[in-house]
Amino acid sequence: MPWETDVLYALIGLRRPWLDDLMVLASALGAGGFIWVVFGAIAGIFPAHTKAMWRLWLAVALAFVLVDEVAKPLAGRARPYEVIEVPLIDARPTTASFPSGHAAMAGAGALAVTRLLPAAGWALWPLAGLVMLSRVYLPVHWPTDVLAGALLGLAVAWFVLGGRRSCPYLNISAHKSAN
Repeated sequence: MPWETDVLYALIGLRRPWLDDLMVLASALGAGGFIWVVFGAIAGIFPAHTKAMWRLWLAVALAFVLVDEVAKPLAGRARPYEVIEVPLIDARPTTASFPSGHAAMAGAGALAVTRLLPAAGWALWPLAGLVMLSRVYLPVHWPTDVLAGALLGLAVAWFVLGGRRSCPYLNISAHKSAN
């Protein structure tokens, strides 16, 4: 899609050494759901959060499996550097481009951790967004790869966490029925 190429080139035009480093770091933190696994491990130290830790890990793992084992092989979309001339900053992934696994795990992880620790949402959602943006900035994904991955991750976490509950950072409140 031409607009996606325009977005990639626009982001490449913003490159600065410090921003390159930040994006490589964000991408590394999101690889394999690392940052979300760490949040879960820290929360799991406290017995009151053990169930939430397992739900977080399940959401991230399920997002990873659905993306890497199901969606990417079915879609088989070429990565930007395979289609257009773009300077890469980081390593070349060998899997298909669509959808973004980093974005799926970031969406799943941010939603699950925000349910675990709602007060941390102010930091977690921007972190998830940075992980997602890094994939286009580097440029190893198309913007729609990231969007699809994020939506898939949110849907997986929504399912694993049992659906609709109060979540102030998504402006969602639990439905209360009158008895």
